[in-house]
Amino acid sequence: MPGSNVIRGFLNTVSTGAGLVVACLLMMFVATAQASGVPSLSLTSLTDEIPLARYAVQVRPDEGEDNLSDVMTIADDRWSELPESSRSLGRDYGTTWFRLDLQDTGNLRADSAYLLLDYPHYDFVDVFLVSGETVVQSFYTGDQRGFDSRPIDQRTYLFPLEKLNAADSAQIFFRISTPGPLLIPFSLITGSENKIQDRNSSMALGIYFGILLIMFAYNAFISGSLRDTAYIYYLVYMASVGLHQLTLQGLGYQYFWPESTLFDNNFAVALSSALMQGTAVAFVIRFIRLYENFGRFDRIAGTVLLIYSWLLVTGAPFMEYASFLTVVNITGAVSVSCGLYIGIVGWRKKVPYARLFAMAWFIYLIFIAWYLLELASILPTSPFGEHILAFGSVIELALLSIAFADRINHERELRLRSQSKLMDVQVAMNAELEEKVRLRTSELEEANRRLEILSTTDGLTGLFNRRHFDELYEKAYLQACRDGKPLAVLMIDIDHFKQLNDNFGHRFGDLCLIDAGRLIRNVVAGQEAICARYGGEEFVVILPDASPEEAQNKAEALRLAFARHVVTDGANEKIMTISVGLTVEQPVDRSAWEKLLQAADSLLYTAKRNGRNQVAFLRNTGS
Repeated sequence: MPGSNVIRGFLNTVSTGAGLVVACLLMMFVATAQASGVPSLSLTSLTDEIPLARYAVQVRPDEGEDNLSDVMTIADDRWSELPESSRSLGRDYGTTWFRLDLQDTGNLRADSAYLLLDYPHYDFVDVFLVSGETVVQSFYTGDQRGFDSRPIDQRTYLFPLEKLNAADSAQIFFRISTPGPLLIPFSLITGSENKIQDRNSSMALGIYFGILLIMFAYNAFISGSLRDTAYIYYLVYMASVGLHQLTLQGLGYQYFWPESTLFDNNFAVALSSALMQGTAVAFVIRFIRLYENFGRFDRIAGTVLLIYSWLLVTGAPFMEYASFLTVVNITGAVSVSCGLYIGIVGWRKKVPYARLFAMAWFIYLIFIAWYLLELASILPTSPFGEHILAFGSVIELALLSIAFADRINHERELRLRSQSKLMDVQVAMNAELEEKVRLRTSELEEANRRLEILSTTDGLTGLFNRRHFDELYEKAYLQACRDGKPLAVLMIDIDHFKQLNDNFGHRFGDLCLIDAGRLIRNVVAGQEAICARYGGEEFVVILPDASPEEAQNKAEALRLAFARHVVTDGANEKIMTISVGLTVEQPVDRSAWEKLLQAADSLLYTAKRNGRNQVAFLRNTGS
């Protein structure tokens, strides 16, 4: 090239060390200038499809550069190439512009070139075909603009470049803004090749959902015959998997919720992901009989995971989309790992069907890890990366169906064995009788426990009643004497409670007392604290081993909590205030425990006389 000839001639003329240094610097400059150039794509090579990883470049605009006119002026050295080994740029929380320089466009047929963005979940996509300084064609679409904004009715984004033949060269600028993973399966494609690929993709998806429907119908039939509730959980889980894949593949948005309403595509992705995980956990617990076959730790862990999974379902509409995807992906990997763990434990316990169960979750975990690692650009892209989860789910569901059959056979064998032991009926009856006695004993113990709770608890507020408080307080007082530690007493009274009853009725007054009990529990919240209803609208709190500052802070926090809380029964609203008498003492006289209560009660009336809604505090050094 001319620049290289000039430098080569210059190198032939230099003879000094300084000349060589200058020549090397000039060569580095030319090489850098060539490397920073933006590659151009000649459309004479467009016969079917050309991936754009080697031709398109990307830039994250600075603030105030988000318009096309601003982006067109960005220098070439700020544009960077796309990765060829990955189909993802990772998670993106802003806007990315892409640019493609085209040559030899003048002889193309009007319908022979399309821009394909082969991923169905971008929130906003703006495409501009630029010739010279003029925008000759533009499109504005995306999940948040409704499906009818797409120029071609297709689950992914396809843009006809009808005006490419207006000049010999052109540029394509397209802007993508999405809170989820920014996937980059971009290509230029002919109309005929796109039809072939769309047909093949539709066929593959049809086969996938056909397999799901066949397995669903088969297991529904078995469920109706056996009446096993585990099959119901399995059917619900299978339906959730189908809904999730329908959403991920863009078919749900294309056919079922094409408008950007309350149930938009982002919400559908989040909800279906959480629903699939929640139903999976419920199914695993029921299928493997977690509560019958596993230890306490496994039962607690399974219950916690089940509650958390369904909290994700209810929280899907309220969480920010990108953050929710991160949480749900992590939870999904954890849930599948737990399924694998349960299957392995069952296998070790020689549960016959646990082997296939563990294998199903292990294979699905591999596909999930594969999918997430590709999204994070840790693994290179694969030809079927978009369908990894679909492949994994089909294999998993098929193995689970086989595991169900194994489970049925195992339970049938157990029934046959039980029939061969009819001679042991008497032993079985004795065992059953012992179990009934144990259950009755357990029920009686539970009833006694409930009766004890009722005898010590105020039925309206849920706090201790006066009789039980007296017992606890005397013990706490004597303990403070023995340990030489301080004891704080808070006497609390709801201000103008009689007026509340008179103005709003006794039902509203009871509601005030219920809320008062809840506020006291929430604010005091300590294992050592003793909270009780002392009588009427009066309450008492004992704080063992509380310093004067700690006790005063608790009392003030309690007063503020009441002052900020609105009691309502739907028709009336009222803010309660309280007066608090607080005294802190390090007891030394074992017989003076009533004096401490009287001192707090006296301070309570001081607070009322001084205007209510305040804490009257007195620190004593001893009885």
